[in-house]
Amino acid sequence: MQISNQFSTKKIFSKEYLFLFIVALFIRLPFFFRDYIDHDESTFILIGNTVAEGYLPYDYLWDLKPPLLFYIFGLVEYVFPHSLIAIRLFGVIVIFLTAIFLLQLTKTLRVKNGFIIALSYIILSSLFGAMQGVMSEHITLIFFIPGLLFFLKDKSPGVFFISGLLFGCALLCKLNMAYPLMAIVLYYFFFFNPEKGAWTKFKNCVLTGIGTIVPTIAIAVPYVLQHKLKLFIDSVFLATLEYGHNSNYSVAFKLSLTWWIIIAGILISFFAIKSAPKETRKIAVMLAAIILPTIFTFYSSVNMNGHYMILLYPFLSILIFGFIIKKEINPGYFKLAVLVLLLSIESHLEYIKLVKQFTKKSTFYNGNAFRAIEELKKRNLENSKIFFVNFHIGYWFLHKYPLTKSTTHPSSLIRPNFFKHFGDNRNSMQEVIYLMEEVYPEVIVSRTRMLTFFSETNPENIYFIERLKNYYEIVYENPDEKLFIWKKKNL
Repeated sequence: MQISNQFSTKKIFSKEYLFLFIVALFIRLPFFFRDYIDHDESTFILIGNTVAEGYLPYDYLWDLKPPLLFYIFGLVEYVFPHSLIAIRLFGVIVIFLTAIFLLQLTKTLRVKNGFIIALSYIILSSLFGAMQGVMSEHITLIFFIPGLLFFLKDKSPGVFFISGLLFGCALLCKLNMAYPLMAIVLYYFFFFNPEKGAWTKFKNCVLTGIGTIVPTIAIAVPYVLQHKLKLFIDSVFLATLEYGHNSNYSVAFKLSLTWWIIIAGILISFFAIKSAPKETRKIAVMLAAIILPTIFTFYSSVNMNGHYMILLYPFLSILIFGFIIKKEINPGYFKLAVLVLLLSIESHLEYIKLVKQFTKKSTFYNGNAFRAIEELKKRNLENSKIFFVNFHIGYWFLHKYPLTKSTTHPSSLIRPNFFKHFGDNRNSMQEVIYLMEEVYPEVIVSRTRMLTFFSETNPENIYFIERLKNYYEIVYENPDEKLFIWKKKNL
C-alpha cells in the first residue's frame, strides 16, 4: 500500500485554493447577517461570550457540548466583540481550511479526484438547513482531518503525538468521535503497515493516545484550580455519555430514524472496498472504520439532525469519488462554477432577501431576534428581565444572558435528566415554576403562544399558558412573523 509522505507546498493563493475559498464565501456570505441559523450556534455564541468575559464553560451557562467549542467561540468574541460577521467569517475560514486539509489527505493517500472531494465537502457542509451556521461538526473536522493526515503518514513518533493532540482537540468539540478514533487506532495496530512490526505500532498508538489526553488535561486544569472538577467531569463526560446511550427507546424506533444512513454507509463502504485496487484497499477499509462507528453514534443517541452529516461528508466523498468512481473528474473551473451556482439555490434566495431587507430598512441584518428587539425598544422594554423562549441569540444582541442554566439552550427545559449535571435537582415542571415564579421574567419572547419544545397538552405548557393569562399582557403578536411578546402586568 502506497502512502505519500510529501506535504504540499502549494501556496494559499493558487487557483485551486482560491476557487475553494471563493465558493465557501459565496455560499455562506448572505447568511452572515441572519440572526438565527441553528439553536446550537446561538448557544455556542452565548457561552463563548461568557468565556470571553472570564467565566469557565458550564460555570455560568450550561450546554451539552464539549468545552473546546466554547473556548474557540470565546476567542473569536474576545478579538471581535459582539460581531456576528466575525463569527460567520470564522466559519468560512474553518470550512475552507478543512477542505485544504482534506485535499492534502487525498494526496497523502494517493486517492484521485482530491479537488472534487474538497469542493464537495464545502458544498455539502454549507448548504441545506443549519449547515450555514458555525456548527460543532465544522470545528471538529478542522482538528480531526489533519489529525488523520498526520496519523496516516506513519512517519515518526513525534508525528503520532501531534496527531493525538489534534484528535484530542476534535474530541473536545464532539465526543462521539471517540468511536471512529478507537476504530482507526485498532485497525492501524492489527492490519495497517505490517512491515512496521507490532512493537513499533504499539508505541505509535501509545503516543497517539498520550497526545489525545493532553488537551483534556489542559482544559481541566482551571477547573481543578477553582475546585470545580466535578462540574467539569459531570458536564463533559457523564452528561455526554448519558446523551449518547439513550436506552429509553426501542431498537425499532432507533432504526426508524437512522435506517437510511446505516444502509447508505454500509453500501458505500462495501462498494468502495470492493472497487479499491489491492494497494489502496486498506485505506478504503480504514475510512469505512471512521464512517460506520460515527453512524452508530447517531443510532445510539436516537438523534439524526441534518448537521450531524457534516462528520461523514469528507469520508463518504473520498470513498465515492476516490474509489467507487473510477474516472478522473476534471471539468475545469468554469463548469464547476456553473455547478456551484446551480446547487446554491438557498444562497441565491438569501441574497434576494438581503436586497429586499436593505431596501426596506437600510440594513442587511435580519431575523426575528432583530424584530423582537426592535419591538422591545419601541416600548422601552429592552433593559427588562427577558425570557427568550426562542430566538435566544437576542440575549447576545442585548448584551444579556439567559436567566437560568436550564434556559441556555431553548430545548434544555425538556431534558431534566441533565439538570443534575449542573447542580439542579428539579424536574421540568419544577424548573418551569421556578423560572416563572421565582426568577419571574418581566418580558417573554416566543415564536408561539406556548413553550415551543413541550406539546400543548403537557403540564408544563398548561401551567405556562395559565401563567401568561394571569400575570402577563401581550404587547406584540404577529403569527405570520411567528413572533409574540408579553410583558408583566403593571410593568
